[in-house]
Amino acid sequence: MRPADVEAVLRVQAAVYPASLLESAALFQNRIEIAPATCQVALDGQDLIGYLIAYPWDAGLPPALDRSLERLPGAADTWFVHDCAVLPAAQGGGVAAALLAGGRAQARRLGLRRASLVALAQAVGYWLRHGYQPLADSDALRAKLAGYGDGARYM
Repeated sequence: MRPADVEAVLRVQAAVYPASLLESAALFQNRIEIAPATCQVALDGQDLIGYLIAYPWDAGLPPALDRSLERLPGAADTWFVHDCAVLPAAQGGGVAAALLAGGRAQARRLGLRRASLVALAQAVGYWLRHGYQPLADSDALRAKLAGYGDGARYM
């Protein structure tokens, strides 16, 4: 993913998520800046149809929604899938699976052997089918997940 892709990424995001969960252009620019090797796009010809925002992270708690990071954690041990989205017209064609497979391969090259993510309520079943399991709740985790909407789970 390149900084020039952010405008198209925002269009995909707006087509997939409710307005209350949309993240800013600054967030995407920040993630590209700190983790360019693990942020990817899917193209159909010249058209951006999906994206993956992922980066090395400490598995303890997820990052807050729509907050820039100064740097990645020094003790990063986990591949954190921040967001994977595909235009509705392209869903079901393996685009997300390809993005995630490429991301997993890059994570392995970086020495990251675990993965985590925050699943929105409507996506928990999807991630369960892909082998992710919810982590135990705590007060700190509930506070982090509050911005992700009701039913979001750290997996």
